[in-house]
Amino acid sequence: MDAGIYNNLLTTYTPKTLNKYDTHKSSELRTIVNKIAKIASSSPVYLVNLTDAKQTYALGVKESSMLLHKGFEALSDDSQDGIFSKKKAYSSMPESVEAEIIGDDYEKLPDEFNIKVNKLAKPQINEGNPLYPDSRGLEAGTYKFRISVADDIYDFQYNVKPNATNGEVIEGLSSFINKAKIGLTASMEYAEGSDRHGFMRIQSDMTGSSAGERIFYIEDRAGDNNQIKTGMVEYLGLNNVAKMPESSEFYMDGMEKHTLSNEFTISKSLKVSLNQVSDDVSIAYKPDSEKILSGIQDIMSAYNYMVESTETYSKTTSQHLKLLAEMKYVMKPFVTELESCGISFDESGRMRMDDSLATQAVNDGDMQKLFGPGAEFAGRMLKKTDEVKLNPMDYVDKVTVTYPNYKKAPEGFSYITSLYSGMLFNYYC
Repeated sequence: MDAGIYNNLLTTYTPKTLNKYDTHKSSELRTIVNKIAKIASSSPVYLVNLTDAKQTYALGVKESSMLLHKGFEALSDDSQDGIFSKKKAYSSMPESVEAEIIGDDYEKLPDEFNIKVNKLAKPQINEGNPLYPDSRGLEAGTYKFRISVADDIYDFQYNVKPNATNGEVIEGLSSFINKAKIGLTASMEYAEGSDRHGFMRIQSDMTGSSAGERIFYIEDRAGDNNQIKTGMVEYLGLNNVAKMPESSEFYMDGMEKHTLSNEFTISKSLKVSLNQVSDDVSIAYKPDSEKILSGIQDIMSAYNYMVESTETYSKTTSQHLKLLAEMKYVMKPFVTELESCGISFDESGRMRMDDSLATQAVNDGDMQKLFGPGAEFAGRMLKKTDEVKLNPMDYVDKVTVTYPNYKKAPEGFSYITSLYSGMLFNYYC
């Protein structure tokens, strides 16, 4: 084989991310060797004219068959890591209540339940005194104040410039508090009406109150010397509470619950987010359609790659499309079931998917009957792709020189892919 062609082909392949289906136990490797020995015992001796087209096609057959085999293997895995074993939480009204599984220990998940949201958790909101933005009220100088947020205390000093207007002070102080990142968001707002009074609005990032207490307090602090002024908090009305924080109120299967936040976890395995008040919302678990469809897309991409490389080889050499004929033969009994799951074949023989039908098939369990653990279709495709990847040279034209002598022991029989032993290793290592 021309090493230059081989190395050139390697540079065109996208680097692969290895997973557990790319590693093998010693027993599995022994099984592969035994299969090779069995093939060798009945293989004739061939004479192959090693053209560039044949070498390229042989590598393409090897690559696509390996990808196909890995794709079916991943979907038919019946372990906890298997794709069909993955679950996803579904909400009947995601705009009202969302649910997300966190972690892979599905045994910790709570049973499916209904949730009714009566009240969302709300933050504390302070609204300052309404002032004319263009007027001046605070003397120039440095002001000291304290903000208490939950159990944390922060002391601040803010400098008011000479001739600063109320609007400039409120906007500057709002930016000053926001940059501190202490769990509060401040802004300048305008009162309704023609007089256009402006005031400072401060909202807590936290929500809820277990005993009706405030989340944050703001107070003036006396200075250590005559240079420090006081009274900014009182003048601006920063400690005026407009809305007290409130905890959420909801019912899970008829049982009243309260939380400080609109987002909470159950059994450290399910995250629930309350978005708006609603009637009963059902939270259930279904197969993770996104992961399943992604796995099937991998299979389709590998199969379409096989079709494309075979068509290219056929046009170049005028050889019969033997590989595709064999693949179609294996798939033929399952074509109707595949089409009902949204998987069809176009005029060129490439696989196509209808996303809506495929998603419905996943939710109904029909997709698992074709691709999941123990599925007959997946089993046949695994067997076929295993045969192809062990002997890709079976699909290039060659001249038979001698047939095996079955009257003698099979020792010394030629195995044609031994000419390309590098293809026996994973990803051509």
